[in-house]
Amino acid sequence: TTVTISGILEQIGRTMAGLGGTILSLVDMLGAVLAASGRVLMHPRSFRLTSTVHHLEQVCWRAVPIVVLITFLIGCIISQQGIFHFRRFGADIFVVDMLGVLVLREIGVLLVAIMVAGRSGSAYTAELGSMKMREEIDALRTMGFDPIEVLVLPRMLALVLALPILAFLGAMAALYGGGLVAWLYGGVEPEAFLLRLRDAISIDHFTVGMIKAPVMAAVIGIVACVEGLAVQGSAESLGQHTTSSVVKGIFFVIVMDGVFAIFFASIGM
Repeated sequence: TTVTISGILEQIGRTMAGLGGTILSLVDMLGAVLAASGRVLMHPRSFRLTSTVHHLEQVCWRAVPIVVLITFLIGCIISQQGIFHFRRFGADIFVVDMLGVLVLREIGVLLVAIMVAGRSGSAYTAELGSMKMREEIDALRTMGFDPIEVLVLPRMLALVLALPILAFLGAMAALYGGGLVAWLYGGVEPEAFLLRLRDAISIDHFTVGMIKAPVMAAVIGIVACVEGLAVQGSAESLGQHTTSSVVKGIFFVIVMDGVFAIFFASIGM
């Protein structure tokens, strides 16, 4: 039993040390990205516009169909379940309040962030990891380029611009899906739905979602790039870090959502 307890304690210690190491490497990457941003602001000609536009197309434009489809379906499900349960109390119309607040404040941005972490975060890790394996990043350093400036900054910027756009489109799709189900399944006329929605939500709900989006994008981008640059020479390492990138990205997104919930509740938003 002594051996078992010491083994468990050792495992806990290693896990905590690993967690500390992860947070340190994320803070380190954040500092490097901010430093690179400062250098680019000082010398705007060094900014890689073509690269940024390419990544923006990959993470934003190409993600629109899947994001809109999934958020539309989630909106439909929330609305259907809400009507099904509220009907017992004769409070069908309150589903509009629930849908509006949930989608704009929480579900819209959280769902999109999780999808982006799975779709674009893993892609970033795989791209940077394969470059690391082929020693392309070392070659960049040898030629006098800063890998953070050349590879990480355009990806981060693309993600920070893309997530608010995707979150907005996702929220609109979810509200549309919810409205459609409320009309076809719950008998709530579109005019009544829109009137109720206008009373139920304020600009604050929308603002909360839009403030969360770029912060979550930055977290996903930093996690993905840290994991990508941590890849060693083997294919197994690339697989492990890609998996780790998605898991950590989703974990930190949910943690950030909790932090924001407490923060906005404390300032009364």
